Amino acid sequence: MAGRGIDFEHKFKTSRWAEDLLLKSLRKEAGIVAIRFGLSEVKADRDIKYDKQAFKEPDLLVFKTSDLTEQERKILDLSDCSAQNPEKLKPGGELNFVIAKACAAIEVEFSPYKAGEMKGRYWKPKTVEQWARRPLKHAKPPSAPNIWIKGEDLDRLNKWNAEFGVPIAVAHIFDQEGFAVKLKAVSKFFKKLNQAGCDKLELQVTTGIFYQSDYSYDRVDAQGAGEKKPVFNVSPAAAIKIGDVKNVKVESQLGLSASKKYVTHSIFSGGQITFSPEFLSMLKGMRA
Repeated sequence: MAGRGIDFEHKFKTSRWAEDLLLKSLRKEAGIVAIRFGLSEVKADRDIKYDKQAFKEPDLLVFKTSDLTEQERKILDLSDCSAQNPEKLKPGGELNFVIAKACAAIEVEFSPYKAGEMKGRYWKPKTVEQWARRPLKHAKPPSAPNIWIKGEDLDRLNKWNAEFGVPIAVAHIFDQEGFAVKLKAVSKFFKKLNQAGCDKLELQVTTGIFYQSDYSYDRVDAQGAGEKKPVFNVSPAAAIKIGDVKNVKVESQLGLSASKKYVTHSIFSGGQITFSPEFLSMLKGMRA
């Protein structure tokens, strides 16, 4: 990951917590093997390289234990695929089974909100009939534990999927619960959104998936400087519940920005996930 100051570094640490929590919890599930795949790291500004890969590697890979041989399971237990040479994972490579047998890939996101108490947590999409009776002038995402996907990440994750053929789910973890959506569902929504004659407001409000073309990302470590990026918001009503998250510890971390401004962020640790049957079933069936 590119180095974007202490603000980004603190947010990265908490996002890594969500990734670790999901990985640890999946490894406890019978019939599932999960491994770290995408390499996540923070780099100093001087080490940034701007020739990014065309695709984005998802954070985790998931396998059904029944699909693996005993030797393959041992290799996955001992290997960190995030550090492997990609050539070994391609057809003919010594670790080609990693890609060939993965039933799903997961991109993990995190947001520091008390999910169950957000005012739009139980928002529901309008039916087509409700929309026809009372169309709206704006399509605004509910204030809810939505799944956030950057437009650039949708494109780059789809390119990885096209290259390697493993279906991707985006998982968003909060302090009380988590939600997931298949990447292809968001891609299908975006394709329909861009079709000629599409009523963009109706599509968003009736599906529960929203698109903002210029969402502002502020940077508190840069005195309000920020950037605008297209983003997708998938409401809980349009997602699969991952499960309940409990026993999370929340603390505050202090840092110093490049401009010597003190910056604080919430840091999460600990926690356990009790998975929903729907989420586990989704993962196991994504490559069917």
